[in-house]
Amino acid sequence: MTEFYFIIGIDWMSTVKEKKKKALDAKRAIRQNRVVTNESFRYLMTVAYDGSRYGGYAKQKHKNTVQNVLETTLQRYFGVIVKTTEASRTDAKVHALCQKVMFDIGEKLAISKVRGQLNELLPKEIVIVEFEHVNSDFHCRYAVVNKTYEYTIRQDFDIRAVNYAWYVGRDLDIKSMQEASRLLIGRHDFATFKSAKATTDDSIRTIYFLDVLEREKEVLIRINADGFLYNMVRLIVKALVDVGMGVEDVAYIEKLLNLKAKPSNLASAPAQGLCLMEVNYD
Repeated sequence: MTEFYFIIGIDWMSTVKEKKKKALDAKRAIRQNRVVTNESFRYLMTVAYDGSRYGGYAKQKHKNTVQNVLETTLQRYFGVIVKTTEASRTDAKVHALCQKVMFDIGEKLAISKVRGQLNELLPKEIVIVEFEHVNSDFHCRYAVVNKTYEYTIRQDFDIRAVNYAWYVGRDLDIKSMQEASRLLIGRHDFATFKSAKATTDDSIRTIYFLDVLEREKEVLIRINADGFLYNMVRLIVKALVDVGMGVEDVAYIEKLLNLKAKPSNLASAPAQGLCLMEVNYD
């Protein structure tokens, strides 16, 4: 009996050694693809993520955020602290297909391999879609020309859409919403559509297009602008839904714009219906 346990013990130790060897071999393979220099290189990542279980994009001390996970993964990969900068901050439960994230590091990377290696380390709901080298004077936030957000509304309940749409439970007057949406296109002071948590005083923005589209029992609201204020999209969506429900008329949107301050009775649409779709540069 003693000999039996001893043999099993040897097999178990052998398996552990093999796993450790494979891990070390993997690390060596990664190091072989990296060239450390005295220069600083800037890299730009296009990141897609499901924000359902995250407390937003931006790093926070007491919340699990997408940036926290990205920076922890980069530190694990490179062995040094890596600071990232994003093109757009998204709230808790908001999703992204095209978040832009940049970082600097003193290594010349094998672009074709590093994206896949980082994705293996990231949780499945965060994916690096593209990875590229950019000039050191490029800034992923300040170089943005326009961004597109999309908001999904469900007129009937679908359990598959619980984390990705706002279920309103009734039909909406799409034509009225479309008519109202046209009043927001152009350059305006969007102070009315700015949350109290906004950190900027400048509330002038240009909306290039605002589409209200119907697809079966879904309504999609797509907004493209040169920039967005904190909660701007979700406040606009809520106002348009109020029009679509008949709670307010089309002229309500113009009245809100003229207020120049958010009224206390204007709430934000729920976060889970919102997705960052595009970030565009020249």
